[in-house]
Amino acid sequence: MSDTEFKEPFNGLYVAVFLLTLLIPTLPATLSWLKLAGVL
Repeated sequence: MSDTEFKEPFNGLYVAVFLLTLLIPTLPATLSWLKLAGVL
């Protein structure tokens, strides 16, 4: 099953890109929430 080993790094990249694309629309809300929480 060398093909699964070959796909693993690409799967990690796809997951990272997928999470980033999901987080991009929520960035302003997240930043404002962090400001309200006093983190920034």
